[in-house]
This record gives sequence, structure tokens and C-alpha cells, in this order.
Amino acid sequence: MAFTDKIQHLTLKGYVSATEAVRNFKKDEKGVTAVEYAIVIAGVAAFVAVIFGKDGTVATMLNNIFSDVTAKVSNSMGQ
Repeated sequence: MAFTDKIQHLTLKGYVSATEAVRNFKKDEKGVTAVEYAIVIAGVAAFVAVIFGKDGTVATMLNNIFSDVTAKVSNSMGQ
């Protein structure tokens, strides 16, 4: 089997697998639950991004702590 034949075979095999997966997903009622979980996860991810983001509460708190520690270490070293 030539290289291009192998590529075509693998491409066709991948296409068939993908279409079967989509078809099975449409038939599966668990898919609705998966979508609901995806929506919840997106909400949680947004919440976490706000809290832990660049200017979030936790980031600000950690920045203040490390700034205080840096200042105290610098002062103790006489700088």
C-alpha cells in the first residue's frame, strides 16, 4: 500500500469514526446532561477567572503579601 493510499485510508477511517460519534451523540440522551454540565463548568470557570485573574481578589492578596515580604527582607538586609 502506497503512502498516499495509507493517508486516504486513515482519513476515511477518521471521518467514519467522527460521523458515527456525532450520530451516537445525537441519539444519546446523556448528551443533554453533558451539555448541562458544560454550561455549569463554563460558569465555574468564569467565576474562577474573576477571582484568580490578573486583578482578582486572590491575585491582589498574594501580590500584597509578597510585596510585604520583599520589603521586610530588603529592610532586614539594610537595602
